[in-house]
Amino acid sequence: MNVYIRLWNALLQLKMEIYTVVIQFGLGVVLFFIINWIGKHSYSIGYMSISVFAKVEEAPAFNFLIRVLTPTVYLIISASVLYALKLDKYVDQYYLVSLYYIIFRLSFNLLTGRGLLLNWYRQLLYWVSILVISYFAYTKLIISRENLLPDFTTLANELWIIILIFLFHVTNNVRFSSNGTIKRKEKYLITMVNRFKNKYGAIIDKKISNEHIKGLIYAILIIENFNRPRLARWIEYLRYFITGKPHTLGIMQYYTYTYISDSKSVKLGVQKINAAYKSSIADFKNGQKGKYFGEWALKNELASAYNTGSQYNEDVLEMWHEIMNKFYPNTNDVLLE
Repeated sequence: MNVYIRLWNALLQLKMEIYTVVIQFGLGVVLFFIINWIGKHSYSIGYMSISVFAKVEEAPAFNFLIRVLTPTVYLIISASVLYALKLDKYVDQYYLVSLYYIIFRLSFNLLTGRGLLLNWYRQLLYWVSILVISYFAYTKLIISRENLLPDFTTLANELWIIILIFLFHVTNNVRFSSNGTIKRKEKYLITMVNRFKNKYGAIIDKKISNEHIKGLIYAILIIENFNRPRLARWIEYLRYFITGKPHTLGIMQYYTYTYISDSKSVKLGVQKINAAYKSSIADFKNGQKGKYFGEWALKNELASAYNTGSQYNEDVLEMWHEIMNKFYPNTNDVLLE
């Protein structure tokens, strides 16, 4: 009988540990989306997210703090909620929430093909810092519900807060070299263009001879692939098969009522861009574009013709410019005669 009791208790303990892991992993995923949301709404104050373009890091201290300290603040707040709900058992080894967050973020970036854009040395610094601070916060503060309330009864605490705020503002004005970022973005650009040339070059070359339009097509391919990586496209295919409703499908995100593969989406996307280009040229030659219509206006028109949105337009134009400089610097083709 004692054996069965011990076995039953062991199973109950295992069940509780599984519940704890599931809940803490779920909290780690929630943390991932919270940090992304904060970053998305913090561009004006210097937050820097993953991008296909090289940008100067305007607020390094803010970026470091939002990535490293936000998980710890989240641990403290969420642990307080669990304590308030009498769910103390789920606070055991609570620093693991930060580990699960790191694992989920790393998996997301790798599965969405953004590994080439990451500064791995900096990411390692972030991860180690997050885990160390989270573990320290857990052992010194979170582990006991009585420790969670802050103590500001001494002048020393207030003084240190002032010092930390001062150091934050000082370090936030430091500017780091963007050379490493530029190299990573260039490597990503070269890798993606060569990859797409190998996979879809024959489709593109069959329909397009103008190297400017080829550059535009590769720019759209890169932007669409970045915005809708393979994992997201799989989900779109799943939604299409379940609902039967029209979706944007394939790597070139072509809006369709029927199933299309990546290659088919490229073929249809090329046709759409080529048709828009020919239409614009015809209107220009017929005098319907006005006397001030030039190459820049045509580029804007073509970028907007494929997809709407000012940010999308800017991204495509910038990527188009980078591709032309890198892959077609000596082209004799012209967009507008």
